Amino acid sequence: MLLLLAACGQARVPEEPLGKTASLEEETPEDVEAPGEAGSIQSAVLEGELLSPDGRFLARMEGHRESVTSMGLYPADTVQITGAETGEVLWEGDGSYSQSILGSPEGGFSALARSARTWCSITVIETEGWTKWDFTLPDGSPVLEYTFLPDSGPWGVWQSEGSLDLTTGQGGDAGEQRHYTCAVETRDGKLKGIAWEERYETLPGSYDFDHDGEPEIVELVNVAEDEERNLAGWYELRARRPDNRLYWSNSFAEAHVGWGSCFACRVDGEDYLLRYLPSMYQGYATYTYELFFLDETGEEQVVRDGSVSFDINFGAPVHERFNPAAVAAFLEEVHGLLEDSELLLATEGGNFRSGGPGSDFKDDLAHWTDNELYDENKSLEENIRDIGACWEENRTA
Repeated sequence: MLLLLAACGQARVPEEPLGKTASLEEETPEDVEAPGEAGSIQSAVLEGELLSPDGRFLARMEGHRESVTSMGLYPADTVQITGAETGEVLWEGDGSYSQSILGSPEGGFSALARSARTWCSITVIETEGWTKWDFTLPDGSPVLEYTFLPDSGPWGVWQSEGSLDLTTGQGGDAGEQRHYTCAVETRDGKLKGIAWEERYETLPGSYDFDHDGEPEIVELVNVAEDEERNLAGWYELRARRPDNRLYWSNSFAEAHVGWGSCFACRVDGEDYLLRYLPSMYQGYATYTYELFFLDETGEEQVVRDGSVSFDINFGAPVHERFNPAAVAAFLEEVHGLLEDSELLLATEGGNFRSGGPGSDFKDDLAHWTDNELYDENKSLEENIRDIGACWEENRTA
Protein backbone atom coordinates (compact mmCIF):
# COMPACT_ATOMS: atom_id res chain seq x y z
CA MET A 1 0.00 0.00 0.00
CA LEU A 2 1.23 3.48 -0.80
CA LEU A 3 2.72 5.58 1.97
CA LEU A 4 0.82 8.64 3.11
CA LEU A 5 1.66 11.70 1.09
CA ALA A 6 3.16 13.63 3.94
CA ALA A 7 5.69 10.87 4.44
CA CYS A 8 6.61 11.07 0.76
CA GLY A 9 6.96 14.84 0.85
CA GLN A 10 4.44 15.18 -2.01
CA ALA A 11 1.63 17.67 -2.17
CA ARG A 12 -0.92 15.41 -3.85
CA VAL A 13 -1.64 12.18 -5.74
CA PRO A 14 -2.95 13.15 -9.19
CA GLU A 15 -5.72 11.00 -10.58
CA GLU A 16 -5.22 9.16 -13.84
CA PRO A 17 -7.01 10.92 -16.73
CA LEU A 18 -10.67 10.06 -17.12
CA GLY A 19 -11.68 7.76 -19.95
CA LYS A 20 -12.84 9.02 -23.31
CA THR A 21 -16.49 9.24 -22.32
CA ALA A 22 -15.48 11.39 -19.36
CA SER A 23 -13.30 13.89 -21.21
CA LEU A 24 -14.72 17.40 -21.25
CA GLU A 25 -12.42 18.51 -24.04
CA GLU A 26 -13.55 15.66 -26.32
CA GLU A 27 -17.27 16.35 -26.20
CA THR A 28 -18.75 16.83 -29.65
CA PRO A 29 -19.68 20.38 -30.70
CA GLU A 30 -23.40 19.80 -30.11
CA ASP A 31 -22.62 18.73 -26.55
CA VAL A 32 -20.67 21.90 -25.71
CA GLU A 33 -22.68 25.07 -25.29
CA ALA A 34 -21.36 28.39 -26.46
CA PRO A 35 -20.41 30.83 -23.71
CA GLY A 36 -23.32 32.93 -22.56
CA GLU A 37 -23.42 36.56 -21.61
CA ALA A 38 -20.97 37.70 -18.99
CA GLY A 39 -22.20 36.81 -15.54
CA SER A 40 -24.83 34.36 -16.83
CA ILE A 41 -22.64 31.27 -16.42
CA GLN A 42 -21.80 29.98 -12.96
CA SER A 43 -18.97 27.83 -11.67
CA ALA A 44 -19.51 24.12 -11.12
CA VAL A 45 -20.89 22.80 -7.84
CA LEU A 46 -19.66 20.20 -5.35
CA GLU A 47 -22.41 18.61 -3.27
CA GLY A 48 -22.71 15.80 -0.73
CA GLU A 49 -20.68 15.18 2.40
CA LEU A 50 -17.79 17.60 2.02
CA LEU A 51 -16.50 16.67 5.48
CA SER A 52 -15.96 12.92 5.89
CA PRO A 53 -18.07 11.19 8.58
CA ASP A 54 -15.00 10.74 10.79
CA GLY A 55 -13.99 14.39 10.40
CA ARG A 56 -10.54 13.64 8.92
CA PHE A 57 -11.00 14.74 5.31
CA LEU A 58 -12.50 17.70 3.49
CA ALA A 59 -13.50 17.74 -0.19
CA ARG A 60 -13.29 20.88 -2.31
CA MET A 61 -13.08 22.11 -5.90
CA GLU A 62 -10.15 24.06 -7.22
CA GLY A 63 -10.50 26.49 -10.14
CA HIS A 64 -12.75 26.29 -13.18
CA ARG A 65 -12.35 26.25 -16.96
CA GLU A 66 -14.00 28.89 -19.14
CA SER A 67 -13.07 27.23 -22.45
CA VAL A 68 -16.20 25.03 -22.39
CA THR A 69 -19.61 25.32 -20.78
CA SER A 70 -22.65 23.11 -20.32
CA MET A 71 -25.86 23.35 -18.35
CA GLY A 72 -25.05 27.01 -17.65
CA LEU A 73 -21.89 26.01 -15.79
CA TYR A 74 -18.14 26.23 -16.14
CA PRO A 75 -16.58 22.86 -15.24
CA ALA A 76 -14.37 22.62 -12.17
CA ASP A 77 -10.69 22.30 -12.89
CA THR A 78 -10.07 19.69 -10.19
CA VAL A 79 -11.72 18.01 -7.21
CA GLN A 80 -9.48 17.60 -4.18
CA ILE A 81 -9.61 15.70 -0.92
CA THR A 82 -7.55 17.42 1.76
CA GLY A 83 -6.71 16.89 5.40
CA ALA A 84 -9.46 18.62 7.35
CA GLU A 85 -7.03 20.13 9.84
CA THR A 86 -3.93 20.64 7.70
CA GLY A 87 -5.43 21.54 4.32
CA GLU A 88 -2.85 19.28 2.67
CA VAL A 89 -4.02 17.90 -0.69
CA LEU A 90 -4.15 14.12 -0.34
CA TRP A 91 -5.95 13.23 -3.59
CA GLU A 92 -6.83 15.16 -6.73
CA GLY A 93 -8.86 14.28 -9.80
CA ASP A 94 -10.44 15.97 -12.81
CA GLY A 95 -13.45 18.15 -12.13
CA SER A 96 -16.65 18.34 -14.13
CA TYR A 97 -19.82 20.41 -14.37
CA SER A 98 -21.30 18.87 -11.26
CA GLN A 99 -19.87 16.52 -8.65
CA SER A 100 -21.00 14.95 -5.42
CA ILE A 101 -19.03 13.09 -2.76
CA LEU A 102 -20.02 10.57 -0.06
CA GLY A 103 -17.76 9.26 2.69
CA SER A 104 -18.04 5.72 4.06
CA PRO A 105 -19.15 5.33 7.71
CA GLU A 106 -15.63 4.84 9.10
CA GLY A 107 -13.89 7.19 6.67
CA GLY A 108 -11.95 4.49 4.81
CA PHE A 109 -13.46 5.35 1.42
CA SER A 110 -14.96 8.26 -0.50
CA ALA A 111 -17.29 7.86 -3.48
CA LEU A 112 -17.16 10.69 -6.01
CA ALA A 113 -19.81 11.10 -8.74
CA ARG A 114 -19.17 13.46 -11.65
CA SER A 115 -21.58 14.52 -14.39
CA ALA A 116 -21.39 16.37 -17.69
CA ARG A 117 -23.96 16.89 -20.42
CA THR A 118 -23.63 13.43 -21.98
CA TRP A 119 -22.12 11.18 -19.29
CA CYS A 120 -21.63 10.45 -15.64
CA SER A 121 -18.97 8.52 -13.76
CA ILE A 122 -18.48 7.23 -10.21
CA THR A 123 -15.07 6.74 -8.61
CA VAL A 124 -14.35 5.17 -5.21
CA ILE A 125 -11.17 6.35 -3.47
CA GLU A 126 -9.62 4.63 -0.46
CA THR A 127 -8.16 7.04 2.08
CA GLU A 128 -5.02 5.24 3.19
CA GLY A 129 -2.99 4.61 0.04
CA TRP A 130 -5.22 6.92 -2.07
CA THR A 131 -5.79 4.40 -4.84
CA LYS A 132 -9.11 4.38 -6.70
CA TRP A 133 -11.64 2.16 -8.44
CA ASP A 134 -13.76 3.50 -11.29
CA PHE A 135 -17.21 1.92 -11.10
CA THR A 136 -18.07 -0.33 -14.04
CA LEU A 137 -21.22 -2.30 -14.76
CA PRO A 138 -21.24 -5.98 -13.74
CA ASP A 139 -20.12 -6.99 -17.26
CA GLY A 140 -17.09 -4.70 -16.97
CA SER A 141 -18.34 -1.97 -19.30
CA PRO A 142 -18.49 1.70 -18.27
CA VAL A 143 -21.72 3.52 -17.51
CA LEU A 144 -23.43 4.06 -20.86
CA GLU A 145 -23.32 7.47 -22.51
CA TYR A 146 -26.40 9.59 -21.89
CA THR A 147 -26.99 7.80 -18.61
CA PHE A 148 -27.31 10.29 -15.77
CA LEU A 149 -27.54 10.33 -12.00
CA PRO A 150 -30.97 10.55 -10.32
CA ASP A 151 -32.73 13.92 -10.21
CA SER A 152 -34.41 12.97 -6.93
CA GLY A 153 -33.18 10.52 -4.34
CA PRO A 154 -29.56 9.61 -3.64
CA TRP A 155 -27.17 8.32 -6.29
CA GLY A 156 -25.22 6.43 -3.63
CA VAL A 157 -25.64 5.07 -0.10
CA TRP A 158 -22.93 3.39 1.95
CA GLN A 159 -24.52 0.30 3.50
CA SER A 160 -21.41 -0.30 5.57
CA GLU A 161 -17.66 0.18 5.32
CA GLY A 162 -16.72 -1.31 1.94
CA SER A 163 -20.32 -1.83 0.75
CA LEU A 164 -21.89 0.80 -1.49
CA ASP A 165 -25.29 0.98 -3.20
CA LEU A 166 -25.44 2.99 -6.43
CA THR A 167 -28.28 4.22 -8.66
CA THR A 168 -27.95 5.42 -12.25
CA GLY A 169 -30.70 6.85 -14.42
CA GLN A 170 -33.09 9.70 -13.68
CA GLY A 171 -36.25 7.60 -13.50
CA GLY A 172 -39.73 8.26 -14.81
CA ASP A 173 -40.02 9.75 -18.29
CA ALA A 174 -36.30 10.61 -18.23
CA GLY A 175 -35.25 6.96 -18.37
CA GLU A 176 -35.14 3.74 -16.41
CA GLN A 177 -33.20 3.65 -13.18
CA ARG A 178 -30.80 0.79 -12.47
CA HIS A 179 -29.48 -0.16 -9.08
CA TYR A 180 -26.19 -1.79 -8.09
CA THR A 181 -24.50 -2.99 -4.94
CA CYS A 182 -20.71 -2.78 -4.87
CA ALA A 183 -18.06 -4.29 -2.63
CA VAL A 184 -14.65 -2.60 -2.45
CA GLU A 185 -11.45 -3.63 -0.70
CA THR A 186 -7.72 -2.97 -0.93
CA ARG A 187 -5.64 -5.89 -2.23
CA ASP A 188 -1.97 -5.83 -3.19
CA GLY A 189 -1.83 -2.09 -2.66
CA LYS A 190 -4.71 -1.34 -5.05
CA LEU A 191 -8.39 -0.72 -4.56
CA LYS A 192 -10.50 -3.49 -6.10
CA GLY A 193 -14.23 -3.38 -6.66
CA ILE A 194 -17.01 -5.64 -7.85
CA ALA A 195 -20.61 -4.78 -8.71
CA TRP A 196 -23.89 -6.71 -8.79
CA GLU A 197 -27.09 -5.39 -10.30
CA GLU A 198 -30.06 -5.37 -7.95
CA ARG A 199 -33.81 -4.99 -8.24
CA TYR A 200 -35.78 -3.61 -5.37
CA GLU A 201 -39.27 -2.65 -4.41
CA THR A 202 -40.73 -0.73 -1.50
CA LEU A 203 -43.02 -2.99 0.51
CA PRO A 204 -46.56 -1.64 0.93
CA GLY A 205 -46.98 -1.98 4.72
CA SER A 206 -46.41 0.81 7.22
CA TYR A 207 -44.04 -0.26 10.01
CA ASP A 208 -42.47 1.64 12.89
CA PHE A 209 -39.75 -0.73 14.04
CA ASP A 210 -37.91 1.87 16.15
CA HIS A 211 -41.09 3.02 17.92
CA ASP A 212 -40.43 6.72 17.31
CA GLY A 213 -43.77 7.44 15.69
CA GLU A 214 -42.30 7.73 12.16
CA PRO A 215 -42.75 4.71 9.85
CA GLU A 216 -39.64 3.33 8.19
CA ILE A 217 -39.29 2.70 4.45
CA VAL A 218 -38.99 -1.09 4.08
CA GLU A 219 -37.39 -2.36 0.88
CA LEU A 220 -37.08 -5.83 -0.58
CA VAL A 221 -33.93 -6.15 -2.68
CA ASN A 222 -32.96 -8.93 -5.10
CA VAL A 223 -29.24 -8.91 -5.88
CA ALA A 224 -28.87 -10.70 -9.21
CA GLU A 225 -26.82 -13.84 -9.70
CA ASP A 226 -23.85 -13.52 -12.06
CA GLU A 227 -23.14 -16.89 -13.69
CA GLU A 228 -20.15 -15.64 -15.70
CA ARG A 229 -18.32 -14.59 -12.54
CA ASN A 230 -19.73 -17.51 -10.51
CA LEU A 231 -21.36 -15.14 -8.03
CA ALA A 232 -24.52 -16.25 -6.27
CA GLY A 233 -27.42 -13.86 -5.82
CA TRP A 234 -29.26 -13.13 -2.60
CA TYR A 235 -32.15 -11.18 -1.11
CA GLU A 236 -32.06 -8.35 1.40
CA LEU A 237 -34.56 -6.65 3.61
CA ARG A 238 -33.66 -3.02 4.23
CA ALA A 239 -35.19 -0.44 6.52
CA ARG A 240 -34.57 3.23 5.78
CA ARG A 241 -35.50 6.32 7.73
CA PRO A 242 -37.90 8.83 6.13
CA ASP A 243 -34.80 10.77 4.93
CA ASN A 244 -33.80 7.58 2.99
CA ARG A 245 -30.80 6.82 5.23
CA LEU A 246 -30.15 3.08 5.45
CA TYR A 247 -31.01 2.00 8.95
CA TRP A 248 -30.99 -1.81 9.06
CA SER A 249 -30.60 -4.75 6.67
CA ASN A 250 -30.69 -8.54 6.77
CA SER A 251 -29.71 -10.97 3.99
CA PHE A 252 -31.19 -14.31 2.95
CA ALA A 253 -30.48 -16.66 0.05
CA GLU A 254 -32.12 -19.53 -1.79
CA ALA A 255 -29.05 -21.72 -1.16
CA HIS A 256 -29.59 -23.97 1.86
CA VAL A 257 -27.04 -22.21 4.05
CA GLY A 258 -28.88 -18.92 3.51
CA TRP A 259 -32.44 -20.06 4.22
CA GLY A 260 -34.49 -18.04 6.65
CA SER A 261 -37.57 -15.91 7.09
CA CYS A 262 -38.48 -12.52 8.51
CA PHE A 263 -41.86 -11.15 9.54
CA ALA A 264 -43.33 -7.86 10.72
CA CYS A 265 -45.19 -8.60 13.98
CA ARG A 266 -47.62 -6.59 16.07
CA VAL A 267 -47.14 -7.18 19.77
CA ASP A 268 -49.05 -5.09 22.34
CA GLY A 269 -49.77 -2.49 19.66
CA GLU A 270 -46.12 -2.04 18.59
CA ASP A 271 -44.23 -3.17 15.50
CA TYR A 272 -41.44 -5.73 15.84
CA LEU A 273 -39.33 -7.83 13.50
CA LEU A 274 -39.38 -11.59 13.87
CA ARG A 275 -36.44 -13.45 12.38
CA TYR A 276 -37.13 -17.18 12.23
CA LEU A 277 -34.59 -19.80 11.15
CA PRO A 278 -36.04 -23.34 11.26
CA SER A 279 -33.06 -25.25 9.86
CA MET A 280 -32.59 -29.01 9.42
CA TYR A 281 -29.47 -30.72 8.08
CA GLN A 282 -29.52 -34.47 7.48
CA GLY A 283 -32.10 -35.10 10.16
CA TYR A 284 -30.62 -32.81 12.81
CA ALA A 285 -32.71 -29.69 13.43
CA THR A 286 -32.13 -26.43 15.25
CA TYR A 287 -34.99 -23.94 15.20
CA THR A 288 -34.31 -20.41 16.48
CA TYR A 289 -36.25 -17.16 16.57
CA GLU A 290 -35.62 -13.60 17.68
CA LEU A 291 -38.27 -10.94 18.23
CA PHE A 292 -36.72 -7.48 18.21
CA PHE A 293 -37.19 -3.78 17.59
CA LEU A 294 -34.60 -1.27 16.36
CA ASP A 295 -33.02 1.41 18.51
CA GLU A 296 -32.21 4.93 17.29
CA THR A 297 -29.00 3.71 15.63
CA GLY A 298 -30.61 0.71 13.92
CA GLU A 299 -29.19 -1.84 16.36
CA GLU A 300 -31.42 -4.83 17.07
CA GLN A 301 -32.92 -4.89 20.56
CA VAL A 302 -34.11 -8.44 21.27
CA VAL A 303 -37.12 -8.66 23.55
CA ARG A 304 -37.80 -12.37 23.20
CA ASP A 305 -36.00 -15.32 21.71
CA GLY A 306 -36.00 -19.08 21.81
CA SER A 307 -34.55 -22.22 20.30
CA VAL A 308 -35.09 -25.95 20.20
CA SER A 309 -32.94 -28.76 18.81
CA PHE A 310 -33.91 -32.31 17.97
CA ASP A 311 -32.59 -35.30 16.09
CA ILE A 312 -34.80 -37.63 14.01
CA ASN A 313 -31.95 -39.97 13.06
CA PHE A 314 -33.25 -42.77 15.24
CA GLY A 315 -31.02 -45.82 15.13
CA ALA A 316 -27.89 -43.83 14.23
CA PRO A 317 -24.72 -44.65 16.24
CA VAL A 318 -24.85 -41.22 17.86
CA HIS A 319 -28.45 -40.09 18.32
CA GLU A 320 -29.14 -36.88 20.19
CA ARG A 321 -32.24 -35.66 21.97
CA PHE A 322 -35.81 -35.82 20.72
CA ASN A 323 -38.20 -34.15 23.16
CA PRO A 324 -41.76 -33.90 21.74
CA ALA A 325 -42.94 -31.58 24.53
CA ALA A 326 -40.09 -29.10 23.95
CA VAL A 327 -40.54 -29.16 20.17
CA ALA A 328 -44.30 -28.61 20.41
CA ALA A 329 -43.94 -25.81 22.98
CA PHE A 330 -41.44 -23.98 20.78
CA LEU A 331 -43.57 -24.28 17.64
CA GLU A 332 -46.69 -23.11 19.46
CA GLU A 333 -44.81 -20.10 20.84
CA VAL A 334 -43.56 -19.05 17.39
CA HIS A 335 -46.90 -19.57 15.70
CA GLY A 336 -48.55 -17.51 18.41
CA LEU A 337 -46.36 -14.59 17.27
CA LEU A 338 -47.09 -15.32 13.62
CA GLU A 339 -50.84 -14.99 14.15
CA ASP A 340 -50.59 -11.19 13.95
CA SER A 341 -47.78 -10.76 11.45
CA GLU A 342 -46.98 -10.16 7.78
CA LEU A 343 -44.38 -12.12 5.83
CA LEU A 344 -41.64 -9.78 4.62
CA LEU A 345 -39.26 -12.34 3.15
CA ALA A 346 -38.75 -16.11 3.25
CA THR A 347 -36.33 -18.39 1.38
CA GLU A 348 -37.10 -21.62 3.26
CA GLY A 349 -36.86 -24.67 1.06
CA GLY A 350 -35.06 -22.60 -1.58
CA ASN A 351 -38.33 -20.87 -2.46
CA PHE A 352 -38.54 -17.08 -2.39
CA ARG A 353 -41.74 -15.64 -0.95
CA SER A 354 -42.91 -12.24 0.24
CA GLY A 355 -46.23 -10.88 1.40
CA GLY A 356 -49.29 -12.47 2.98
CA PRO A 357 -50.18 -13.26 6.59
CA GLY A 358 -47.50 -14.87 8.72
CA SER A 359 -50.10 -17.29 10.03
CA ASP A 360 -49.91 -19.05 6.64
CA PHE A 361 -46.25 -19.96 7.23
CA LYS A 362 -46.18 -23.72 7.83
CA ASP A 363 -42.73 -24.78 6.61
CA ASP A 364 -41.65 -25.76 10.13
CA LEU A 365 -44.74 -27.93 10.65
CA ALA A 366 -44.43 -29.93 7.44
CA HIS A 367 -42.37 -32.72 9.06
CA TRP A 368 -45.42 -33.54 11.15
CA THR A 369 -48.54 -32.35 9.27
CA ASP A 370 -47.46 -34.01 6.00
CA ASN A 371 -47.00 -37.35 7.71
CA GLU A 372 -49.76 -39.88 7.13
CA LEU A 373 -49.97 -40.51 10.90
CA TYR A 374 -50.84 -36.89 11.66
CA ASP A 375 -54.21 -36.69 13.43
CA GLU A 376 -55.95 -33.31 13.53
CA ASN A 377 -57.94 -34.45 16.55
CA LYS A 378 -54.76 -34.70 18.64
CA SER A 379 -52.56 -31.93 20.02
CA LEU A 380 -49.32 -30.99 18.29
CA GLU A 381 -47.31 -32.58 21.11
CA GLU A 382 -49.26 -35.83 20.84
CA ASN A 383 -48.71 -35.95 17.07
CA ILE A 384 -44.98 -35.28 17.39
CA ARG A 385 -44.72 -37.97 20.06
CA ASP A 386 -46.63 -40.57 18.01
CA ILE A 387 -44.79 -39.84 14.75
CA GLY A 388 -41.43 -39.86 16.54
CA ALA A 389 -42.25 -43.20 18.15
CA CYS A 390 -43.11 -44.64 14.73
CA TRP A 391 -39.87 -43.34 13.22
CA GLU A 392 -37.89 -44.80 16.11
CA GLU A 393 -39.55 -48.17 15.81
CA ASN A 394 -38.98 -48.40 12.04
CA ARG A 395 -35.39 -47.19 12.14
CA THR A 396 -34.20 -49.30 15.06
CA ALA A 397 -35.96 -52.54 14.06
